[in-house]
Amino acid sequence: MKGMLFLIAVSSAIALACATALETGRPFVIVRNAKKAGYGTGKLIEGRLERGERVLLVEDIATSGGQAVEAIRTLREAGAVVNDIVVTIDRQEGARAAIEAADVRFHALFTSQDLGITPSPM
Repeated sequence: MKGMLFLIAVSSAIALACATALETGRPFVIVRNAKKAGYGTGKLIEGRLERGERVLLVEDIATSGGQAVEAIRTLREAGAVVNDIVVTIDRQEGARAAIEAADVRFHALFTSQDLGITPSPM
């Protein structure tokens, strides 16, 4: 397989993926969950991604995992090999199960419990 790229699921993780890419010397690609209407390039994947490329998905906060699973689907449809995701904070609200159901290994730097954060009542 080719080199590993660092990717993101949503725009809120651009800074995290960029910093990781700069530190490691690896490129990164932006993955959108929807094409921007009326402006931008209209692409779901911004940057160069080749079929068979092995990628690491980088996300800031994981809640339900829905956005990450959609990004995984988009990347795989483009021919990328997605085996792992790294999230800064797992809010422990279902993301791990949803992402692992997509056959992707889930790695969290912290959980909401680690940080003493309790879910807000709905």
